[in-house]
Amino acid sequence: MRIGLTPSDQIALSLRCDEQETADRSWLEDQAEQGTAAASYLLARVLQSEIGEQRYPTWFELDPTPPRIFHHLEKATQADHSVAQFYLAGRYRNGLGVNQDRPKAVELYRELAERGIPPAQVVLGSCYESGEGVDQDFDAAIEWYTKATNQGSEDGHSDSQFWIGRCYINGFGVSSDNKKAFEWLSKSADQGNSYGQWRIGYCYMNGYGVAQDHTKAVEWYRKSAEQGNRYGQWWLGNRYKDGEGVPKNIDTAVFWLRKSVDQGFRDAIYDLKQLGKWP
Repeated sequence: MRIGLTPSDQIALSLRCDEQETADRSWLEDQAEQGTAAASYLLARVLQSEIGEQRYPTWFELDPTPPRIFHHLEKATQADHSVAQFYLAGRYRNGLGVNQDRPKAVELYRELAERGIPPAQVVLGSCYESGEGVDQDFDAAIEWYTKATNQGSEDGHSDSQFWIGRCYINGFGVSSDNKKAFEWLSKSADQGNSYGQWRIGYCYMNGYGVAQDHTKAVEWYRKSAEQGNRYGQWWLGNRYKDGEGVPKNIDTAVFWLRKSVDQGFRDAIYDLKQLGKWP
């Protein structure tokens, strides 16, 4: 798990080190309580890495650690730590360690987005697209996605390219245009974005914005699947199940469909049942 300390975080922590042993957790906790934003953020991330990222909020409600994570993220956010604020917003959005409050999440994301932080712009765009914590507004969604992707030198712009492509496919905020969708999705996929790769496979499979090519569809689904993307795994499993773009192979189909189920994609269970491979 990447903790994600910025250079300024590292400098801030190093300036507070002295000749005493600083590897002990108590030192980090002490620095956090003294108001060192970098220490609060690092402590929250260390605690999270120890318990692992969990999918379901109910798990957090039963565990004493997540509220501590929320506490440290909140302290770092109050000290203007932007990365901590991004993670804090995610906890409000999903109700992790705190009562779910999506309008509050949008507020936190907006502050970061207006400061030009691409990942926050992408998430804010998705909130507008789905009407999550804010009135649904496809124009606002595409505006924030575009702002993120225009900052091509920043991490996270492949995500916004994926979302813009998705907007062109579905006609969200823009006129539906499969050719433009394919162009944006290709930019995302070419940078190794597993979601962009999955959708490029879908475009090749259906001939959206490009000549239909089932073999290339399988190639892109495989790239996505091998990165652990549950949608890529599901579609790749189905290609093997149906023998489309690849020789039919039920064992390989089951392998990828089970991978998708393990990632929480329950639609794959239906296909496994059809094959008599579930449970």
